[in-house]
Amino acid sequence: MDFLGGGFILKRKYFWLKVIPIFILTVTLQLTVFALNASNILNEAINNISKLETIALELNVEVAAEGLEQKMVMVLQSHLKEQVGRLEFKSPKEFSGQIIIVDKPKDQFINYYPTGQAIRMPLSQSSQSNSMNIDISKLMNLNTSDFANLDPNRYFLQAEETVTNGTNAYLITVTDTKKEFGSQKVWLAKADKFPLAMEAFDPTGKKVMSLVLAKVEKNKKLDLKKLRTLPSGAVIFDM
Repeated sequence: MDFLGGGFILKRKYFWLKVIPIFILTVTLQLTVFALNASNILNEAINNISKLETIALELNVEVAAEGLEQKMVMVLQSHLKEQVGRLEFKSPKEFSGQIIIVDKPKDQFINYYPTGQAIRMPLSQSSQSNSMNIDISKLMNLNTSDFANLDPNRYFLQAEETVTNGTNAYLITVTDTKKEFGSQKVWLAKADKFPLAMEAFDPTGKKVMSLVLAKVEKNKKLDLKKLRTLPSGAVIFDM
């Protein structure tokens, strides 16, 4: 009986030695697939957006970085196929009426101010005139490729299902493992992977920007001439 009992214990020991590595491997693979899903979801979002010809929406942005705390409402109209976009500020009062035009075919970035003056420059110089740290060109294209192309050895992508404003969505969290650039969260509609909102955090965990996309209209007719037109009387300075 002792021999049989010892044999049973020995067999059970080897059984667990075989099962535990398989269990660990299975869990690891599941986590890997889960992490890859976040990238797949983002890639699908990019592919879906690239198929759109036009987009019009309202952006609600809150910025709280480097002493700047500001709530802004903007209207974005972008002819994605022709690569011409128009961003108009509705609020706050000091920005109301400001217009930014990104015109890739003409290689132009135009910033029109409520004073009636406009600065026109090549797109390559546009980042120099942006004091709010918002990449306007990427907003024009609703470009999320930066998220999909992150170095997997440095950035961890996690996806989970959630509901935001009554819409079934995926929440994608991007974490910088070196803690130099903080983290970002992106909400994508589950039905078509279209962006719904985004939040950015600094390395300390403080939220520095939030962005909500509202009043979305896809593939509506947008007049390129109107997208490029400035208010009458505008004085343009070339840089």
